[in-house]
Amino acid sequence: MIPSSGPIVRVAPVMGTMASVRLHPSTAALSAEAAVDAFFRELERLEEMFSTYRPTSEISRLSRDEIGLADCSPEVIEVLDACTFLEHASGGAFSIRGGPRGLDPAGYVKGWAAERASRLLDDAGFGDWMVNIGGDVQTNGSPGDERPWRIAVSHPDRREAVVAVVPVLGRGAVATSGTAERGAHLWSDRTIDADLRSVTVTGPSLTWADAYATTVFALGGDEGLTWLAPFPGYEGLALWADGRLDRTSGFPGDVYGVDYAG
Repeated sequence: MIPSSGPIVRVAPVMGTMASVRLHPSTAALSAEAAVDAFFRELERLEEMFSTYRPTSEISRLSRDEIGLADCSPEVIEVLDACTFLEHASGGAFSIRGGPRGLDPAGYVKGWAAERASRLLDDAGFGDWMVNIGGDVQTNGSPGDERPWRIAVSHPDRREAVVAVVPVLGRGAVATSGTAERGAHLWSDRTIDADLRSVTVTGPSLTWADAYATTVFALGGDEGLTWLAPFPGYEGLALWADGRLDRTSGFPGDVYGVDYAG
């Protein structure tokens, strides 16, 4: 066994953005590297299944009616079931239909895929890690000495500016939705509020923090934060174009004022 001398950090492009892993191994470094390899392989496998930019993906073939739902992998059925729930729960604000590429569950898949892949780190016996995909973060354990991870929420227009810092100790997630990271990739049955710049949601699961952030953004900040309130363990922060910040009563961490005039 080769002892690890420090955290293992790796970054790679996936799903149209960048993904990173920070793993603090307590066992062999070689074993930790293998676990990180498995994490990225799982993301690549899920991207092949769900990418709307790949004509051979299951979601693309399903959208073109080349296959039926019964022909799809269990992962595709799981994702579509969750998206159907979100569509009904939000009154159609969350939608995977109506975009330029047919069915597009990207508003759910990114966080779900990252959390699913992160379970491979758990399965390999590692308890202290953080994964980040396009600015959306899932953590477990601690970066050391039982200190919390400190997750910075960047301003969508000024990446050097920080809107909030969220401490997370153990299992937790921080996800931000808006148009800054991947452009105008959101659509719904409603007109999206042009004055709303970003929505951040915290909670135990990146799958649902990411999905709820997308839904709150589509609903609009005020209505969306009200919609979020009944979901236990999840809190939200909305940033407006004039610099106003609104949050749910339990939003954790430090929230900073923003001097932003457009």
